[in-house]
Amino acid sequence: MAKSKKPTTKTAAKKSAPKKSSVKTPVKKASDVSINTISKLKSIKSLKVKKSYAILVLVMFVLGALLYYGRGLFVAAVVNGQPISRVSIIKETEKQAGKQALDNIVRNTLIEQEARKQKVTVTEKEIEDEIKKVDEKISAQGQKLDDVLVMQGMTREDLRRLIRLDKLVGKIVGKDIKVSDSEINDYITKNKDLLPKDQTEEQLKKVVSEEIRQQKLNQKVQTWLASLKASARILYFVQY
Repeated sequence: MAKSKKPTTKTAAKKSAPKKSSVKTPVKKASDVSINTISKLKSIKSLKVKKSYAILVLVMFVLGALLYYGRGLFVAAVVNGQPISRVSIIKETEKQAGKQALDNIVRNTLIEQEARKQKVTVTEKEIEDEIKKVDEKISAQGQKLDDVLVMQGMTREDLRRLIRLDKLVGKIVGKDIKVSDSEINDYITKNKDLLPKDQTEEQLKKVVSEEIRQQKLNQKVQTWLASLKASARILYFVQY
């Protein structure tokens, strides 16, 4: 009986090997990849340019709006098309009243510092009571407080600040000021023609006493402020 021959290894390998597909995978050329990449980069760059342009337009619009609505912050007036800047106004004002303004601010600062040092304060009620007195005096003259303040170039806030400073000075310097009866009687005798006639003796003495006290206070305040300024360390960087 004849033995059957086993297939050789090469033959088995040929039979079991898969058939190659006849469909070819397209291979991208280097030039195609470069063109696609450049195209994408151009698109991204174009979007960035458009975005930057939009932001620039928005910024210019906002700046234009600020310049239009806030033009008073930079320009005080326009004369025949020629603008007058607020900076020029400030410079001219400094030339005319710079020294006085600086001296006033220095003085007020010294008063505030000394009040804090001595723990002297002024309440809101004290300020309101004084404003009420001022308002009553002005109303008695047929005027309004706000109208008088406008004529003086002041606001109610300016008035409050002045009253507060005056009260602080009065509490610091005026606490030891006294007025005697002889001083009151002597003042009435010398200024009889200048004093009001429609007041009782008691009312007149009260008015005169307050007047004398104010005079003494003013003299003492001037000396006190001069001493306060002399002992302070003040550095001036602007000379007027």
